[in-house]
Amino acid sequence: MSDSITASAQLVDAVKKASRAVVVIAIAVTVIFGAIAAFIAGRPSGIAALVGGVVGVFLALITVFTMGLAMKRLEMQSAFMVGDYLFKFLILVLTLIVTRGMEFLDSRALGLTVLVSIVAQSAVQMWILARAKIPTIDQANSAQE
Repeated sequence: MSDSITASAQLVDAVKKASRAVVVIAIAVTVIFGAIAAFIAGRPSGIAALVGGVVGVFLALITVFTMGLAMKRLEMQSAFMVGDYLFKFLILVLTLIVTRGMEFLDSRALGLTVLVSIVAQSAVQMWILARAKIPTIDQANSAQE
């Protein structure tokens, strides 16, 4: 039995691509939803959408961090992924609770922006990793054991 599982070069490349894409999509959602909210509902909604977008970018950076941790400890990859999604849900709820009483922020625009950012990040991450040519079983390592 080996001490630890190592990541293949294909997996490392796929995770790097997914990390970049998650941050880019979070920034894109911030800009797009900030502009749409400001155009449709006015300045307070635009500001709220930008605040939600900043929270989304923060969550994207957390995802990059957890994917990096998962690459170092592949045997714990599932735990990191579940923890990442639970943390995102917790941050979403806390953001809505904290900003609920703030009259100058539109909670609907803020919540919708964070929610769309999370869904878009998850979709991009899954799409890139699913399309990557990553072997499920590394024959070279299996033959050595």
